This record gives sequence, structure tokens and C-alpha cells, in this order.
Amino acid sequence: MRIISDLHTHTKYSHGTGTPRENVLRALELGIKKIAVSEHAGGNIYFGVRGKKLERLKAELRSLKKEFEGKIEVKTGLECNITGFGKSDIPKDRSEYDVIILGFHKGIFPHNRFGFHILSESFGGKSTPRRNAECIMAAAEAGKADIISHPNLYLAVDIPYMAECARQLGILLEVNSARVTLSKEQLQTIAKSGAGLIIGSDAHSADRVGDFELALNACREAGVLDKVVNIEL
Repeated sequence: MRIISDLHTHTKYSHGTGTPRENVLRALELGIKKIAVSEHAGGNIYFGVRGKKLERLKAELRSLKKEFEGKIEVKTGLECNITGFGKSDIPKDRSEYDVIILGFHKGIFPHNRFGFHILSESFGGKSTPRRNAECIMAAAEAGKADIISHPNLYLAVDIPYMAECARQLGILLEVNSARVTLSKEQLQTIAKSGAGLIIGSDAHSADRVGDFELALNACREAGVLDKVVNIEL
């Protein structure tokens, strides 16, 4: 079994501890073909990368792409945030980004009434899994997201509905290897729907790049390894 890509990693630009170069070097050491640095988008009050800091990050990644061309594919990612029903901070101009990840995170200023609801729910308020899934997938469709990060983290979602939408839209659902947020049954539901799964390390330090152990174990137990697009069996 071989990991061919890790598209969900962080660095000191947001709330990680290492550098983009260290993440790339670690991925190269592991024989990974593609590595993305996918920092939090600007809507995240605590960890969002914006302004001149974001421009420095993109410039550094452009430089690393050139330096490591032919050795490993370095991608510019962005982990974007749900801000309200069908709303997110995915940039209107996606041309500078290779990978757009979208998920619900705390520390987001709500952009509509439902945004206030999901913020309240993330801190223990009334749970509305179907409406939450509709909210996320509407935003994913509008912003043309590639991946939904850690479904069920902070905010419960209707997995059968999300999986069917993801299948129709060609969006991958992440099995997060920092903390698996999908049960065995939910992983099997996603696999049966025909939606694709992708494992992300969600590394916040270079030594965790490509660390897929938790997610691989969960996928193996659920019998869905063949639905994971970024491993070779």
C-alpha cells in the first residue's frame, strides 16, 4: 500500500509549527507524489491567512513548485470555511489555487441567520444534521470545492445526503487522519453511494505529513480502502 498524495497539511503560516519546505521534504522522503499546503482561508478569525501573509505563502509555494519540479508535485491549497447557509470564504478567483478544501470550523463570523445557528450548534446548540449537510454542500457547489474536510467535526451532518451530493458534484469526502470523524457505518454508506474518499493527514508539523495510520485503519475496518483515491493498494 502506498500513499500517493497528501493534500491537507498546515505550516507556521496558520497554526502549524513547520515550514512549507519542511512539509515538501518530508513528503519527498516518503515517496509521496503530490503534496499541498492548505492553510485556513481568511474567514477564520484565529488561524486565517490573509493579506500580505497570504501573498508570501503563495509566492513561497510557487518557488517550491519550480525547485522540486520533476521530483514531487507541490500544490497550493486552501482550507476554506462555511460562513452561513450556502456561504463560504472560497475565493471568487480560484486560479491561484490547485486544491480547495471546504469544511466547518469554529472562529467564523456568521454571514446569515443560519450561520448563527451552526455556530451555536458547534457549541452545543440544537442539532440539525440534514440542514447542516445542505448548507455545506450548497456552499461547496457554489464555490466549486474539491474536498469536504472532516465531515461531522464540530457539526453533525446527514452523511447519506452529503455522500449523494458529493457523488453528483464529484467532490471527495475526507477521512481525516488527525481524528477520524466518520464511523464504520458512515464510511460504508459513502462507499455504497459511489462518492470518493480521500485521506488527509491534517498535519500541523512536518513529521505528521503522510501519517495516514488512523484513517487507514478506519477504512480497512470498514472495508472501503478501494474507494480511497490517494492510496495505491
